[in-house]
Amino acid sequence: MLLPILGTLSLLGVVYFLLPLAIGVCHVGMFWPAALLLLAALYCFFPKLFRRFPKWLKAILITGVSIVSVVAAIVLTAMGLAAANRPQADNAPNTVVLLGCQVYHGKPSLMLQGRIEAAYDYLTAHPNAVCITTGGLDRHSEPFTEAGCAARELIAMGIAPERIYAEEKSFDTRENLQFAAAIIREHGLDTHVAIASDNFHQLRGQLFARQAGLDPKSAGCFSPWFLGAGYACREVVGVLAALAGIS
Repeated sequence: MLLPILGTLSLLGVVYFLLPLAIGVCHVGMFWPAALLLLAALYCFFPKLFRRFPKWLKAILITGVSIVSVVAAIVLTAMGLAAANRPQADNAPNTVVLLGCQVYHGKPSLMLQGRIEAAYDYLTAHPNAVCITTGGLDRHSEPFTEAGCAARELIAMGIAPERIYAEEKSFDTRENLQFAAAIIREHGLDTHVAIASDNFHQLRGQLFARQAGLDPKSAGCFSPWFLGAGYACREVVGVLAALAGIS
């Protein structure tokens, strides 16, 4: 009785991870966990089939799934710790770095909106803090930069324009932090920074911030429920690539 229940839960997990396909979202973080869950579902529903596999194939499957699961668990734990690395109230950074995300027809995507709100909350709670919005033009056809869109939204929410610096040339997270660090040094801003981005993004953001000579803390935000898990799993791949010097 237990195996069919676990198999059904695994299939529901597959549907959950692939759900973003319905709105045109497609990335590796959706597929590798869905593949593991599908494999688990097949085992739960057809255990006799797996028993017929040759020993060498069973060994490969068990070893591969174990390695992927352990590595993912370690990276996800590190991501959680980075998200919890919040500033102390009496020693909060005076510079917020808002990491870029997609813009659609001049409006922030759901995830960018969450980052904007995280930056707004921080800036409101710390009146002396300034913000660097980051992100250039989308490589597709969007005519508005991610940084410009975020800056415009913050100003519309009541943040004074002189508290905002827009970095509009970067195309990825590493460049977001590198170019933001250049602005910080150019204007003599506080190198202790709070990174306004999704919680899953904090580990890689803080890694690149340290490489750029900054001292980062988290101003993290939650992601939309139907996107967060997939992007967190994509971030596992991103973190491993960053540690390997690939991205």
